[in-house]
Amino acid sequence: MAGLDPAAISLAPGAEPFVLVSAIQEIIRTRFCMPGCVFLVEGVDALPVTDTGRWQVIRLLLSDGELCIQALLDSALHRFVQTGEVAVGCYVRLQQFDLRWRGPAKDSDGSDDGRKLVYFVLRDLITVGWNETVTALHGRTRTALSQQDDSTSNKPDKESVMPQISAPHNFEPNHAETVIADIEDAFETLETIATPGEKLHTPQQPRARASRDKPMLPVAMAKDWHDPQTPLKLTVLRSIPHLPYAQNWSCNVLVIITSLSPVEPSHLPPHKQRKARIADPSTTKQVHLTVFLDPDEFTPRVGSAVLLTGVKNHRFDGGSLKKYASDGSHGIRWWFEDPFELAWCDVAGIKRWWADIEAAA
Repeated sequence: MAGLDPAAISLAPGAEPFVLVSAIQEIIRTRFCMPGCVFLVEGVDALPVTDTGRWQVIRLLLSDGELCIQALLDSALHRFVQTGEVAVGCYVRLQQFDLRWRGPAKDSDGSDDGRKLVYFVLRDLITVGWNETVTALHGRTRTALSQQDDSTSNKPDKESVMPQISAPHNFEPNHAETVIADIEDAFETLETIATPGEKLHTPQQPRARASRDKPMLPVAMAKDWHDPQTPLKLTVLRSIPHLPYAQNWSCNVLVIITSLSPVEPSHLPPHKQRKARIADPSTTKQVHLTVFLDPDEFTPRVGSAVLLTGVKNHRFDGGSLKKYASDGSHGIRWWFEDPFELAWCDVAGIKRWWADIEAAA
């Protein structure tokens, strides 16, 4: 983005002063991804890559002051977008990233046009500052869009200076390794959204249109979740040790119950507990779950898929989950066994995965 005011840069706490250096062209020329490069985030897009919307690709548009390049976030970094630490107008320092290429684009007649798509895959980054000019501009753009009527807001705004952020649906899995493997299909869909005038063969395109007709805005906190048909932001088990806080970070998970203990004594209120082991496709480790909230009533069948809401992480066993009695809220339901009625929850998918695991054992 040209014409940025250097005086509008605010440093993140503890960040050293930096200068935006033109690096994209050199990285592409040498194919060497230099650690420590700083870029301005000019766009954030989130795209579901499954019917349920649970698995998602998040794309950033990064600028070095002269050129822009697209970048896909590794699943472990999605939380930074979901918490707002990475957003339009922030500066990010890339600690580890890869350069990827996609094959030649196709002309309308199906022939190659000789061009290739180049993009980054981001493995590790840190926010080092914000540009108040870009942030304010993006805020005005979003405000203006929100004031339009429904018929107007459903049309792409080609004159907008800054693309509107698509609200992230929970996507943090190591299932992302599968998604990254399917990266070309994801990029085709992203390109279709970014350039609606181009006709690309994209199986995901109808789903993208459907998501625009009925936006899926995930709810991060279980206490704010009132409509079961509104998606919850789900965390995968592989991410439990890497959440922003090592303990007491509230999250929601969709898992398979692999074992369940009887109710047993506990030193914590209500002085009884039930233990379980839970699994999901993101890790081979079966994670430890301890339930202190009404343990007598926590009775899911072993092998069932269970949605757990408002559980908290803990350092025990290299990363575990707990449901404390103090987290109970006037009898509000917090676990759901085989919740097929929740269209956004990929119950069939995780049960199919578990059936394959058991069949191979």
